[in-house]
Amino acid sequence: MPCRTGAVLSAFQGPDPAQDTELSRCGEPPWETKVEASHPAIPHTELSGGEEMYEYELQQIRSAELIRRAEHQRLVREAIRSGRAARREAAERAAGNEADTRRPRRNRSPRTA
Repeated sequence: MPCRTGAVLSAFQGPDPAQDTELSRCGEPPWETKVEASHPAIPHTELSGGEEMYEYELQQIRSAELIRRAEHQRLVREAIRSGRAARREAAERAAGNEADTRRPRRNRSPRTA
């Protein structure tokens, strides 16, 4: 239901309070003004050449950042694996050295109360 106003508003002069109320409400929901109702928003799919280039550059930046993150995660996983392998080898060498000693690893007598 469109509102009708007989007043033409100048770009340099604001509306008086009565017109402002009419323009802002117009019988529509309070969040939709008369101007918003008469001029629907341009969908995001219609981009001009400059905006398409900007979107393309943003996509390239995001892609490069994802590639850097993936490479960093691969390096972290490789470092963790090599650390585990080194600890495993050290544990095997330590276990091999302990087998040569004839003493028990722990005291076999139970603790007294």
